[in-house]
Amino acid sequence: MSDTLKITLLGTGIPNPDINAFGTSTLIEAGGQVVMIDCGRGAVVRLAQAGYSLGCIETIILSHFHSDHFSGLFDLAMTGTIQQPYGNRRGPLHVFGPPGIDDIAKGAWLATKPDRDIRVADKEIDAEHMRIIPHVYEREGVVFDRDGLRIIAIEVDHGELIRPAYAFRVEYQGRVFVHSHDTRYNENLIAQAQGADVFIHEVAAARPEAIAKHPRIKVAIDHHATPQEVGRVFAQTRPRLAMLTHMVLLPPDPPSVGEVLAEISTEYDGVVVAAEDLMTIEIGPGVSVIPFRTGASGVGHKPLKNRP
Repeated sequence: MSDTLKITLLGTGIPNPDINAFGTSTLIEAGGQVVMIDCGRGAVVRLAQAGYSLGCIETIILSHFHSDHFSGLFDLAMTGTIQQPYGNRRGPLHVFGPPGIDDIAKGAWLATKPDRDIRVADKEIDAEHMRIIPHVYEREGVVFDRDGLRIIAIEVDHGELIRPAYAFRVEYQGRVFVHSHDTRYNENLIAQAQGADVFIHEVAAARPEAIAKHPRIKVAIDHHATPQEVGRVFAQTRPRLAMLTHMVLLPPDPPSVGEVLAEISTEYDGVVVAAEDLMTIEIGPGVSVIPFRTGASGVGHKPLKNRP
């Protein structure tokens, strides 16, 4: 068994529709386990692009209930049941989430009924394979622990009305990956992100004149971490590799990624990489980051076998 922790960034975007940056979704592979953290818009498409059958996903963990972090769940629930090479799920989806996940599971069962009834009548699928089985976690701590892969929820601050919201620390064979998900500058996250090989953090930015002229921009900024705050987070945690995701760069005249990185560098003197959809991270003795366009994630990659 490999001691490598593999992460595929299926989606690195925000709520606005963007063909290059789909909703937040991250695939974790280690110890023979496959876990998806968040399931944003387009997760099904990104899985296929990366060479995975949808049937390999049976466990999903949600960070919070903004739509860009779970709207792809319903597509995965339905399309994954189809008995074709791209689907072939042989059981229900187990979805872990904060209180409210029961409502999503009940709503999904109702919303998928028309499609499910047709496919069951045609003897295409087992109805139960389209079911979402909810698992509620109500506080931070270990959410998943199997075959050496541990995923730990970390409570973060995404705003007074968005509670609870969680980051995740992923551990395997001494390898550590931390994903902030959506948060403001947060001391609890800093404390629990110590020792990370790779720490990927969200960021939000807008020009001062835009914030002054458009009050709604300030509302968005206030729910996220600014570039300088992200720099302070990285400076206090010193990961082997720091990365940016979920970049909320607000119009009009949004700051460029280069400008964001320059602001971060006023607080942090290490290397920072801007994440892209389908980028693969492999954490072993070293840390490798492979953009999808090089072919490492997709070319020649066989779909994972479905679970029995």
